[in-house]
Amino acid sequence: MAAAAAAQPAAALPPLKAEIVDDSTLATLSGKFYGANMLVGLRIDLVSTMTLPDQSSASASGALSIRRVGNGFDVRVDTRADASAGSGGYVPPDNTSASGGDSLRVNGIGQISQVAGDGNRLSNLTSISFVSDLGNGAFNGRSAAQASAGPVTAQVTFLDGGARMDINAPGALLSQRFNAGSNGADGRILQVAQIAGNDLVGANRMHLQLMTESMTQQMQQQLGIQQVLAGLRALPR
Repeated sequence: MAAAAAAQPAAALPPLKAEIVDDSTLATLSGKFYGANMLVGLRIDLVSTMTLPDQSSASASGALSIRRVGNGFDVRVDTRADASAGSGGYVPPDNTSASGGDSLRVNGIGQISQVAGDGNRLSNLTSISFVSDLGNGAFNGRSAAQASAGPVTAQVTFLDGGARMDINAPGALLSQRFNAGSNGADGRILQVAQIAGNDLVGANRMHLQLMTESMTQQMQQQLGIQQVLAGLRALPR
């Protein structure tokens, strides 16, 4: 009997089929399952600094932390700005210019550097990491800060769904934009560094941390109940 069973031909597997799906269709798909990672918080840190040859300087920094706590969110914000005047002897040359980069619009991440002159140093750096904890740190609760001294100004503002940071100096602009997107629009991160002069030093730094945790069976059930209740509210009465 065993030999007869072994002699039986294996059942044929159904043919494998593949269907091509475009990116626009994939973008509308979503799902969740036990053990999957779920986004539960984010933190964004922004820093911009500028130094002129006459030692005039400006800096701005901002941090925003959003963490899911129960059915709500813990939101913390911090902004700081500083400016100092140097000897006042720096005058940008008349035959240099850099413009246009701050008016561009991008989807995703964009970094723009425009340099005209000699001996300048600048950098744009964006880093994104997935973490299990956002850390604590000190947050002053201020959503905007501004400072000016001599020819330089620095300002940072956290707006609804985004952030904006600018440092202005003679012949120079440092700018950072963060827009989380709304009404189906894509999120944007844009860093712009423009220098039209000599021996200027500038830097933009942005660090985005995404906090994730494994979705437990209880969390999955809670989300399912919330979606059912939301659907019931939409029914006609």
